[in-house]
Formats: sequence, structure tokens, C-alpha cells
Amino acid sequence: MFDHAQSTTTEKYDCGCVSVVTLQSVLFCLLKVVYLLICLLLLSALVYVCTIVDEMRFIPRCASSLQLSPHTGCNREDVLCSKTYNETVHATMHNAFATTQNGFWFAQHRGCMRSALIRGIRSFMLDVHMTSSGNVALCHYSCTLGSMSLSATLEMFMDFLKQNPREIITIIWEMVPNTKSADDVHALHLQWKQAIWKSGMPNLMFARQQDVNPWPTLLHMIQNETRVVSFSSLNAPYSVVHEDWEMYTGYFQAETPFGSKTKTKLEQNCIIRNTFYPNWYMPWTPLLIMNQFTVLAALGINADRTAWIGDWMDKSALQRINGEDLLWARVHTCAQCLARMPNFIAVDFWDSSGVVEVVH
Repeated sequence: MFDHAQSTTTEKYDCGCVSVVTLQSVLFCLLKVVYLLICLLLLSALVYVCTIVDEMRFIPRCASSLQLSPHTGCNREDVLCSKTYNETVHATMHNAFATTQNGFWFAQHRGCMRSALIRGIRSFMLDVHMTSSGNVALCHYSCTLGSMSLSATLEMFMDFLKQNPREIITIIWEMVPNTKSADDVHALHLQWKQAIWKSGMPNLMFARQQDVNPWPTLLHMIQNETRVVSFSSLNAPYSVVHEDWEMYTGYFQAETPFGSKTKTKLEQNCIIRNTFYPNWYMPWTPLLIMNQFTVLAALGINADRTAWIGDWMDKSALQRINGEDLLWARVHTCAQCLARMPNFIAVDFWDSSGVVEVVH
């Protein structure tokens, strides 16, 4: 005789077994996916590290001496002496501190700033952060991925200027407080300014003149020992005490868009990103920054090394952007579009780019 109660119990038991087996299968599949993702991540990290190691084989050691060969020109060129500051073009190192030689993860350059100075880079974009210990340092996004001493960087610039009295440098500061609160902004600005004063750099800084005087010639700047031009993203109302040499970027500079994801998008971005808004009359037009980099570099990947993949797969995001011929083409295209030459050509991976050759 068929036992209905026993059948029901068996069915419930079977259903429970199915549920357990199904749950185990799902968990096992999830574990396999996680395992594969970890393996893929480790493999990517290995390829990334091997690529950097291979790149570094061709990068000279960080320059020990900052002494250039003696010359009578201005920034190594005789023809530049009669040019005003706003008539010159500067090879610019974007996030200049973030180099492999300085120990940064996802570095945007391989060679250090010392070597860049020797090669001819004369403009440096530097991000100033407040670290967790309450000190200022040069970092990008997070100081846990790498940081560089602000005071040591200023000392390097001062050594270079003392040893090379006919050289002029530009520093473009991006001030990045932990929050937008007045206290955090003031603390960052105060420590930054104290470091600059301690370095002695204000004695060599060009001080802006309101309402009068155009930009001086490079020769005039050399003769008057005003061989450092400093622009800061921090506006005067938020600063502690404003100095004449602390020029607000929003009043003096305009730039093409940054954040291009592909070479194609970069080539289309010959437009002015921000509005130039002086709060007083100035007889000069804004200085123009041409941003010549893509987001790929923010991941520490040099498009010079991925170009063959990009060309083979027709992926613009992986294609080369900073070869000498490509830079010449972009500079001239943007100059025609904007009816003026850029003053700063900002690149990542300066050591594998043609920016110095294009500028000089």
C-alpha cells in the first residue's frame, strides 16, 4: 500500500538536496570566477611590471649633476633672448613628480625631474597635497601611491638655477586640500608658502605687475634675476597672505581640455577649456596650455609601448600621441584653430616624447 506521508517526506528531502546542491554549485562557480579574476589581475600586474622594467632599460639614471654646458643664450637659445615670456613655448612635464625613478605607482613619467631639466624641460606641473601626517607633499590622487618631498623639489630647482644663471623655469601649482573647508585650504597654503620662503625661491621669482607693463623679455628676466614664474590654482581670497609672485592660473592661463580617452578625441580637442577672467585690466592675452596626454597615462601606461597593439587593433586609445612628428602636427593644427601658438606643451612620459625637440 502506498504510504502518502512517506512520499511527502521523501519529496521534501529530495528538494532539500537539490537546494543544497544548487547552492554549492553557485558558490563553486563564484569561487572559480574570483580565482580567474585574481589570476588575470596577477597576470596583468606581472605584464605591467615587466613592461616598466623593459622601458627602464632605455632610461638613463637620474642625473646627478644639474650643471649645463655654459652658453650665452636664454634657456639655451640665443634667439629667445629678445622674445617676451608670452612669446615663448615651454616643454612642460605634466604631474612632473610622478616618475618611476622616484618610486611612484602608476607613474606618468619614467625619468626624473633632474634629468628633465638637463634635457630641456622648463615647465613643471606639480600637485600639492596634505598627507595623513599633516605635512605637504607632491602626490597625485593619493599619497599612498607615491609622494615626493616639496622641500627637496624646491631645493633641486634652486640648485639648478644657481648653477645655470641663464635658465628660466615655470612652475604650475595645483593645490589639492583634503576638503574645501577654509581651515584645510589655509593649512595647505600656509605650509606650501613656508616651504617656498625657506627655499629662498621668492628672491628669484617674477612678480606680476597689475595694470601696467607687458611680459618682459627672457633677457630682461635673466638680468633682473626673476627667473622663476609661479602660477597657483589657489585664488587670493582663499590664501593666507597673497604675494605678488603668486599668480592665479585663472587670471593668467587658459588651456585645452584634459581627460581625453583616445588619440582621436585628443586631436579634436583644440578648444579653450576654461574662460579667461581677469579681475583687472591686463595688456596681455592669457598664456595657453596645450594638454597633450590621455587618461591612459594616469594608469601609468606609456602609449609608446602600446602603439603596436593600437595600430594592429585600430584602437585609438592605445596609439602613440607624443612622437615628434605627431606633436608637430598637433601644435600646428591647434595653432591654426586658435589663431595662436601654445605657450606650454604638457606631456606625460616626457623621456619617450618629442616635446623637447619640437620646442627647441
